[in-house]
Amino acid sequence: MIVFLYGPDDYRRTAKRRAVVEEFVKKRSDIGLAEFDFESKTAPEEAERFLATQSLFDAPRLAVLENAFALEAKRLAKLLEPLLDAKDATVLVAEREKPVKALAFLLKKPVIVQEFKALVGAEWLAFVKKEANDRGADLAPSAVQFLGSVFQGDAWGLVTELEKIAALAFGRTAAIEKNDLGELGLETAPDYWMLMNGLKSHDLRNRLYAFESMLALADPPAKIFNILAAQWQEKTPHMAEYDLAVKSGKVDYEEALVDLLVS
Repeated sequence: MIVFLYGPDDYRRTAKRRAVVEEFVKKRSDIGLAEFDFESKTAPEEAERFLATQSLFDAPRLAVLENAFALEAKRLAKLLEPLLDAKDATVLVAEREKPVKALAFLLKKPVIVQEFKALVGAEWLAFVKKEANDRGADLAPSAVQFLGSVFQGDAWGLVTELEKIAALAFGRTAAIEKNDLGELGLETAPDYWMLMNGLKSHDLRNRLYAFESMLALADPPAKIFNILAAQWQEKTPHMAEYDLAVKSGKVDYEEALVDLLVS
């Protein structure tokens, strides 16, 4: 069996990946669990041996493949296709991008597929509210709307901020309004989304100003890149190329952003 999780929402995709692993360990223990990072040259062979090994008691196995798309597509297909109907072995693949043509079978049955698009609109605000409630932070609609605007496309950043809000507002009985966020000592950035939009400006000077301003806020270039990738739809093919270049060690995220913004 193959479980394939994909999409730009890194937070929800990672949470689902963790849930699949936890469920396996809960039912089967971690004896049959192994993780393989395909950025390592030896990982494919190690995964093949693990999946081909028959245990004495035919215990189910779960192989979690990290960075599976780093492997040449035809070779990865050769590894995965024989496992489509496997009863005693499960492969979990979680990737940001859709599979290439040679791996298109990952989007079809019998593969268990789940896509994690970047949430927008009412779905995104519902996510903000749910994550806040899960952490014991009662947000009024004004606070939900504000945080949703500031962290649109950045679920990781949102959850990090909600952890702070929950800690600072512990014991509070009234719902947290937008105006309360500053009183709680949080470093909210009402102009953050304006700066993010500035990165997409047609004017080069505006793009560079927005980028320098975001770096001055100590925003990690990787965070800027991933949020921008989720929002700048017309640049998606280019962002994917830059992302691959970063992961292959050719450039870092700051270099990729500068190259993208001046082009």
